Amino acid sequence: MKRILEKYHLDWADVLYLLAMTVIGLAIRGILRVVTTVDWEMYWDPWIADLREMGFSYLATDRYDYAPSFVYILWVISKLPVNPMTAYKAIHIALDFVAAAVMGRLVMETTGSKTKSFCAYGLMLIVPTIWADSALWAQCDIIFMLFILLCFYYLFREMPSRAMFFYGLAFAFKLQSLFIFPFLVILWVNKKIKIQHFLWIPGLYFLSIIPAWMAGRPLIDLINIYMAQGAQDVWSLSIKWANIYQIIGNQYFLLEYAEAGTWLILGILMCVMFAMAQKRYRITKEFIVQMALFFAILTPYFLPHMHERYGCLADILAILYAMMNWRRFYIPVVQILMSFTCYMAYLSHLGDKEPTIYYGIWALAELGLLVIVGLDMWRYMANPENQIPMETSSDIKASLGSAMGKQERGRQNG
Repeated sequence: MKRILEKYHLDWADVLYLLAMTVIGLAIRGILRVVTTVDWEMYWDPWIADLREMGFSYLATDRYDYAPSFVYILWVISKLPVNPMTAYKAIHIALDFVAAAVMGRLVMETTGSKTKSFCAYGLMLIVPTIWADSALWAQCDIIFMLFILLCFYYLFREMPSRAMFFYGLAFAFKLQSLFIFPFLVILWVNKKIKIQHFLWIPGLYFLSIIPAWMAGRPLIDLINIYMAQGAQDVWSLSIKWANIYQIIGNQYFLLEYAEAGTWLILGILMCVMFAMAQKRYRITKEFIVQMALFFAILTPYFLPHMHERYGCLADILAILYAMMNWRRFYIPVVQILMSFTCYMAYLSHLGDKEPTIYYGIWALAELGLLVIVGLDMWRYMANPENQIPMETSSDIKASLGSAMGKQERGRQNG
């Protein structure tokens, strides 16, 4: 034991803290594991029952509207000789702990601080939007969030192909992974990612649908499954998520605002990416997280039909950002409190009743966070110390001329 402590530079206080937070995280989830929610009764339980009865041929039907990657997990659960909900929640609870470990490693990678790393691990285990998602609600968002964290880990280690592999896996499970896609475009513009690395996204998704295709479901249905998801739940512009529609009204001009809002966010994203692409700047680990957090807040803020859970990615990125920048400690506090309020408005069956703090107030708070992170980004890019001169056409010609001259001299010497 002493050798292990010395190898990882741990003392007994570190071990006791990690054990205590692990036990606390398990205790919270153990208490909540028996709760049965409407989502479980309406979706996962019937799907698992059908999989148990029909076997793999169930994948040929159109009874499920999630990515096949997730349904494969349900198929495995249907084969286990245990209570389906227990198995389902156990898998996602286990992934909570894996994600906490990855978060701790990310913080160590970015800050070099053992204290911050251990703190991040503990926070991930007690953040309410994480344990409520997996242990209480029986949702599956931790899967794609874990892959997003692994994407960041390999971006920080300057292994872009492997990073995009994990981003592709995230997309194969959840469309919401696209909320932060624009920051990858900025990395490509700054030559941190190659264009071929983006092929992991469609490639892994196509591989993930092959078993369902072979089972008999039409290929076009599987390709369009995310499009079909977007056509559901159109009865409100904001489904208990604190975004712009909670301020302007989420029950008016449903069809018109839904279409216009989609084009609006595309226009906003294009403007932001165009402005960011006009200069070259150092790509630091903190700036990567800063960009991703900005887009994780911005995209669902203007997209219509956003659910209460769609801030979960911003929740974990806010934790990572605060660990890298202590001055912004309040960002995860506000973000997570707002997210959890939206969670509970659904889970507590408030129906048409509003939560204690009105959605519009939370929407203004979210807008405030968006402005703060956006200004942090702008100040970083505007700082001359962070800027890198862009190559002009004369620079490129001079470089080519120099290279050709070296080749010519080499031939003459040869």
